[in-house]
Amino acid sequence: MWSFLKQKSYHHLNKVVISQEALRANHQALQAFHANAQVCPVLKSNAYGHGLKEVAPVFDSMKCPFLVVDSLFEAYELYKLQVKTPILIMGYTHPTNFTLKRLPFEIALFDFELAATLNQYQPGCHVHIFVDTGMSREGILVDELPTFLTQLKKLNNINVVGLCSHFADADNPRSQQFTDLQVNTYKKALTILTEYGFSPMWKHISASAGSYKLHDKTFNMIRAGLAHYGITPLEENDRYKNEISLQPALEFSSTLAQIKGVPKGSFIGYNRTYTAKKDIVLGLLPAGYYEGVDRRLSNKGFVKIREKFFPIVGRISMNMTIIDITELDGPEVGESAIIYSSQESDKNSLKNAAILVRTTPYELPVHIAESVKRIVI
Repeated sequence: MWSFLKQKSYHHLNKVVISQEALRANHQALQAFHANAQVCPVLKSNAYGHGLKEVAPVFDSMKCPFLVVDSLFEAYELYKLQVKTPILIMGYTHPTNFTLKRLPFEIALFDFELAATLNQYQPGCHVHIFVDTGMSREGILVDELPTFLTQLKKLNNINVVGLCSHFADADNPRSQQFTDLQVNTYKKALTILTEYGFSPMWKHISASAGSYKLHDKTFNMIRAGLAHYGITPLEENDRYKNEISLQPALEFSSTLAQIKGVPKGSFIGYNRTYTAKKDIVLGLLPAGYYEGVDRRLSNKGFVKIREKFFPIVGRISMNMTIIDITELDGPEVGESAIIYSSQESDKNSLKNAAILVRTTPYELPVHIAESVKRIVI
């Protein structure tokens, strides 16, 4: 019991282990699939929960054109790490934040106030014009693009180096019609830019889902997020799903903190949502929905111990999860319990856990708390 007490290093009850071998293999698989385009890792949202600061050095060593983030905050975190790869910010930043100091970032641009600020305070700044091709989220509508470009041409300190957009329905297994429509709309935008005298070097619209399906030579860059971390955004019935072979990079584990037997008829957890149907043995994990164990896995999910799976019983608490380990031979306090497995076929892989709670696999890893220790191996 507690055999690790002899260790001199701090023991983390909960930890995320990231395989840099998997990260590299996933990038190589994506790049091999797109010989005519440059694949760029997306590190937004704490690198999809994998840890921005932890995985950035791995991606920085890949010599991609860009590391892609959503916010100025994320870009500055990478800047402080002294990454050598150029950083592209895709999300909106309040113009005031660019008035304080010169910054080396490239910016996705769809707001003229921001353009004017960059022109004054970030002379020479490289921007990627963001057009809305059908998602109705961020971006300039193509019909409004001529007016925007007319104003932009008056700004002499901005370099337009890219034209970008974002697919709304690329993960749809039933139809690619809307995706094709967005591609055509993008090409109209590209024609307009050319007519106004702009020649963007970088042309990009695909994220992870699009990277499986689009090989249009118009585009020479792909912003791949989830796929870099070894998880496909495509549904099981999507015929493109096996086009790229990926390796999940993340394993999220906890520690058995208490073991106890309870008699038949015992209520387990908040609101008594589980009743023991026989005498059972329970294991307590010091990780709950704050740490990143999705609350919807209550009475549904599984935890892996010694290559066997044990059900989550009762409602997951903020910082604790209870599992039924009756079938575990000689359980010991202090032993490891895997919450999210890096083996795609396991019951508790991110993919299968997401299916179980009817959500996207994007959601589960980004909810793993930043306070949980990340280790890259």
